[in-house]
Amino acid sequence: MSSLQIVLIDTTANSVVPPGLLQQIAAALQQQVDNDFAPAWGVRADISAPAAGDVPDEAWQVKVIDSLPGAGGVHLDDQGKPYAEAVNGPDLSVAISHEVLEMLVDPWGNRFTPGPDIDPAFPDREVFYLVEVGDPCEVTSYPIGGVQVSDFILPSFYDPNATAPFDFRGTLAGPLPQQVPQGCYISWIDPADWKWHQQRPDGTFVTADATATPGQNPREDRDKAFPDDDDRHNIPAIYKSWSAD
Repeated sequence: MSSLQIVLIDTTANSVVPPGLLQQIAAALQQQVDNDFAPAWGVRADISAPAAGDVPDEAWQVKVIDSLPGAGGVHLDDQGKPYAEAVNGPDLSVAISHEVLEMLVDPWGNRFTPGPDIDPAFPDREVFYLVEVGDPCEVTSYPIGGVQVSDFILPSFYDPNATAPFDFRGTLAGPLPQQVPQGCYISWIDPADWKWHQQRPDGTFVTADATATPGQNPREDRDKAFPDDDDRHNIPAIYKSWSAD
């Protein structure tokens, strides 16, 4: 049985990303997945940046795009195969790493884990968090071979009784129910109202107007529930915003 393959592809308007850069990023991500991520989450893939025309049909694609016209992140195509989009920019390698790791842990966008509500207005509720391993710590990164890659949470992050570390870099102060850091976000469904809730990068808590849609892909449903928050997927924009503060 062949192993999972993830390929990095430049789909910018004028193919502005040097092939050598994508190959360098792919090599760093392979080290990250094999050495750092797989031991924590138990998933891996073969990552490459093939030449145009050499992309295997079965491979999951990470497409480098010029800008974010709508909800970015990980999606499913018409055949139900996962793919991701990463915005080109100075933090491209972090953006690609972020999307690859989230695609590996939850390719179908339907993985939840229970935990205490982090919203201080509802301290005694248990809710269901959408598992997105880069989002609660997405303003931090670390280098591999000169390439910056995304930090990621560990499974211990969702356990309120766990001890450190809670993310790979060890920057998170604690597990849930502590709030995620400024610049990061997290999404969940509260069974008390069956609505999407979110902590935004500015630290505010928001609730969707409508209830979650039964039968809808949860990740896409979340994105539709918060249509005014597309920049949560734009890693270069997040890095630029929060590094300036």
